[in-house]
Amino acid sequence: MQEQEVVYNFNEIVIIKYTPVWCYIVSNNSEILLKYIYDTLVYQPDGFFFAPQYQDGKWDGINHLFKPATKKFRVGLIYRVIELLSSVGCQVQVMGFSFPTVSKLKTNIYKNAKGEEVVLRFYQEDAVLTSLNKRIGILKAPPRSGKTLISVSIIDNENSFPVIFFVRSKDLAYQTLEVYKQNFEGKSIGFVCDGICEIGDINIITMQSAFCAYNKKYKEKGLYEEKDLSSQNKEDIRNLVKNAKVIFTDEVHHLISPTSGFLYDKTLNATMKIGLSATPFSDKEDSILVEERTGKIIYEVTYSALIKEGYLMKPYIYMYKLPKIVDDSGPYPSVYNKAIVNNEFLSDLVEGLVITLNRLGKSVVVQTDFISHTKALAKKLSCNYLTGQDKTEKRKQIIQDLQDKKILCVVSTLFEEGLDINTLDYTINLAGGLSNISTFQRMRSITAHESKTSIGIIDFIHNCKYLKKHSKKRMDLYLSEPEFVVEIRDVSKKTISEIFS
Repeated sequence: MQEQEVVYNFNEIVIIKYTPVWCYIVSNNSEILLKYIYDTLVYQPDGFFFAPQYQDGKWDGINHLFKPATKKFRVGLIYRVIELLSSVGCQVQVMGFSFPTVSKLKTNIYKNAKGEEVVLRFYQEDAVLTSLNKRIGILKAPPRSGKTLISVSIIDNENSFPVIFFVRSKDLAYQTLEVYKQNFEGKSIGFVCDGICEIGDINIITMQSAFCAYNKKYKEKGLYEEKDLSSQNKEDIRNLVKNAKVIFTDEVHHLISPTSGFLYDKTLNATMKIGLSATPFSDKEDSILVEERTGKIIYEVTYSALIKEGYLMKPYIYMYKLPKIVDDSGPYPSVYNKAIVNNEFLSDLVEGLVITLNRLGKSVVVQTDFISHTKALAKKLSCNYLTGQDKTEKRKQIIQDLQDKKILCVVSTLFEEGLDINTLDYTINLAGGLSNISTFQRMRSITAHESKTSIGIIDFIHNCKYLKKHSKKRMDLYLSEPEFVVEIRDVSKKTISEIFS
């Protein structure tokens, strides 16, 4: 006999006090309603099964985002909680949270990094208006959709300072700086990155520098070491984070990490928090930790929509089906090394593809996951490489040379997020992976540019333990976008010479 679903109808008035970090239920409500919220705002963290506490029966594998004793939840869940309570018959009142109505922007003309005037696209205007009205949430938009320009317009219309734009890489920090300099001549532009600490009205700050201001060491993939700051600089940054009125976070999906999450808990006076990402949420339950701090998706534009409008190019995705490796026994790191890092056939295939594309004048970025693999492959290909360990001057020069097509191939661990090279023709995903976030973020070549007639993404179908499942997941992700063209090329029974003959 099927168990009947319980239908709740509490019919209570719930008063919520809003603050920039935490929201509190301040009304006297029934214990059963508080328990309902406690049981509903939950998630099961990735890998919970292997946690010692779970194995010992001391934890049920569930994390709760609301505690009846304190009656508080993080600010990003405010819309979720309002919807939840309204759905069970409650009347919800929110104290201290404005719901403005902004229907028209000051202007729709701004400047790009070169100082050229550009008119906001229709979806950019919609995203700005939505942000001004919703105040907290995520703008989901692909690379090259103009997220930096959207932030410029939000700042211009909001006119509340200081502002922080959090980024995760030095390269992106400098890119953002150039755009902001062109658009805010009457405001001081602060820059906190790699030992530089200049604080102004509008501030571009790397997560590393902000986190180090609290004398903490970050341990997070993708965050590379930067130069240290003086004690006075650190105090100035802490005060800025505390007093900032508007917060932007690029690649906001990283708010799931303790590093980024810690910083968000220090933004005690922010009246607006906007996250930016092409892929804000993974398919894992713990991605709710992103929403918990900066809200749900409030505006979305898809890859296919931008392709139809001509802002992105239709990507041709070539999935090369590889031979089965001789031995796929062992744990995941061992299989990854045998199937990708030390796979001579795959390395030779990549070499052949790069040579073929370069002869056609096509530029290529080969994306890798490990520094040692990056260096070894770059040596094989006789090309440049970039990792997070490289100095800013080297990174900027190689990126500019790639943009100008003075060089046609780079092997790198860095091109998963943020970097803007609109002339890039091809990316080769040699890093593999299961994540929907990483898969889409690595598609750095689909920007429309007058120098390009077509663009491509090369990926691989592995026939071995672990990676076979990952390949299928990436294939399904590519197929989920109607405007993507996916072609399978079976080289599993061919030699390298046969493939390129």
